[in-house]
Amino acid sequence: MKKKEDIPIVEYNGGGHLKEIGQKVRQKNWGTLTLIDKVEVNKTFTISPMVIKLNDVKIIRLSNLTKQTKEYLRGYTGLSNEEAYQLFTEKNLSNEEIQDRVELSRTEIDNNTTYIEITYSVKNTGSKELQFFSMENVTLNHKWSYKVPEENFILSDDTLIGAKSVSRVDYRPSELRKGTIGLLNESETPIHKITSFSFTTDDLLDGDSHHLLAKPKTFTINF
Repeated sequence: MKKKEDIPIVEYNGGGHLKEIGQKVRQKNWGTLTLIDKVEVNKTFTISPMVIKLNDVKIIRLSNLTKQTKEYLRGYTGLSNEEAYQLFTEKNLSNEEIQDRVELSRTEIDNNTTYIEITYSVKNTGSKELQFFSMENVTLNHKWSYKVPEENFILSDDTLIGAKSVSRVDYRPSELRKGTIGLLNESETPIHKITSFSFTTDDLLDGDSHHLLAKPKTFTINF
């Protein structure tokens, strides 16, 4: 008789507990997470005076998910809110027609679903309040690309208050924020290895005047 696998149980932030490839944790009221690949980056990138530190990038497989988790993640598949709005403006569809299109675009979450998890921090080293988001767009392996404000499903410190431009909270002088980003792999092609990672920032704006201080910049790392 096969011995039952002893998987540690954690309350939250299951991905943050995964350190070694093959390691598993079970997150309460969520499901089981298995680390497929991990790259420790630990590099800083600067758009003065904003300093971004990219900690690591992981590929994590999800299994034994609760019904509520599957429904939650399903909401981050298919057409984004921005894409749905484009349908409205370009094709003059009704709200009901748009919602039908959005629903049809959704994909089911199964036990082979994987996602990309990115951990980072951002600090305003200047003396003024600034409006900024460090990872507006990200691309993995020069293939999988994401619009983070629309597709990220993990709401952490920075991604909770800083991702969307319409609700973004300015960085105070010397403020440090930590962030975790989760992006689903919706393709039928599994991701087993991380070979490259790139991210593009949003505009850097003065917090008071909203004047443009720096245009978006793209950083690429090959592993």
